[in-house]
Amino acid sequence: MAVDQLWIDPSFGASGDMIIGALIDLGAPPDRVADTVRGVGIDGFSMACETVERGGLRCARATIEVPADEVAHRSWSTIDAMIGSASLPPSVSKGARQSFRRLGEVEAAIHQEPIDQVHFHEVGALDAIVDIVGAWVAWHLLGEPIVTVGTFGLGHGTVDAAHGELPLPAPAVAELLRGWPSRGVDIDMETVTPTGAAILTTMAQASSPSMPAGTISATGRGAGARNPNRHPNIVTAIFSTRADGPETTAMVELASNVDDVSAEVVAYTIERCLAEGAADAWATPILMKKGRPAHTLTVLCSGALADRLRSVLQLETGSLGVRQRIVERHAAERHNVQVEVDGHSIAVKVGPDGAKPEYEHCAAAARALDEPLRSVQARALEAFRASTEHGPGDAL
Repeated sequence: MAVDQLWIDPSFGASGDMIIGALIDLGAPPDRVADTVRGVGIDGFSMACETVERGGLRCARATIEVPADEVAHRSWSTIDAMIGSASLPPSVSKGARQSFRRLGEVEAAIHQEPIDQVHFHEVGALDAIVDIVGAWVAWHLLGEPIVTVGTFGLGHGTVDAAHGELPLPAPAVAELLRGWPSRGVDIDMETVTPTGAAILTTMAQASSPSMPAGTISATGRGAGARNPNRHPNIVTAIFSTRADGPETTAMVELASNVDDVSAEVVAYTIERCLAEGAADAWATPILMKKGRPAHTLTVLCSGALADRLRSVLQLETGSLGVRQRIVERHAAERHNVQVEVDGHSIAVKVGPDGAKPEYEHCAAAARALDEPLRSVQARALEAFRASTEHGPGDAL
């Protein structure tokens, strides 16, 4: 099975509308993008897409227009609730909320206030909501490929903002790009916007200075509003496929030894890290000095989530330190197959060497059917085998 991957190059900058334009240029239908965004319960905006030239290159220019009297200030919690209750594909809802949460965390740190009290200004406006949700919708319509991102190009000078004139890169952009490769672009203009930085640093699984190995199937370019002479104001997106096989991804591994917290706190911290987007989290029993029993809490995550999850570890456990290192994860390709057990839908995760029913789905069905969990798991695996060519014993 081929694996779809998307490499996005923001070396000349990135904004929400530029990213949407690049993904539309790749094939995401603009009408479907706009119609799906309206599932957030917002209207009064229009989205148009036209072909333009930037630096002699053909590009797609996505233009989002909102009413002149549109409310610009919304709190993070208001936007999060809007998206969370919206009629959106689950992956779009999760991604857009994650992007806005990163913006909220950054604004909270800059203004030294709790995230629940953060009020967005420019990024709380309707066009910013359309930018972020629209980018995730376009990614979803392209089949949800694995995303990597190149080096961010940052201009210099100043920009007018709600709090007055600010230096470039804007403070929020500088914080959002912490840990991500960047370079200077010799131009007096804002090249990377907070929405563009938030989208790419939450959508991308890792940074890659060049396109990952694969067979290119399409290239898209999204144009910015300005057309400078010195470089093309564009975001480039390259869609490719690679042969099935282990996926190698650079990940961050966080670890902390704790000896003064309860098992309940350990379990809760693991659950919270997973809910915040960690790829995995686990605890290992250890013996510390003076014979004290303890645990090593370990979290595996993308570079974009490292700061957030390191804070979660310290906040929940009271740990005075967290170790951090870059590791390579070799992940086999996997997909889900839906089966039914007495009317209850259960996802079965299928890998190259077997299959396993999802625990949460089996547990919910077991409770509803008043049946032992192991019985439901066995019936789900049997249903999977009956619907595929897999033979007996193909269990993970």
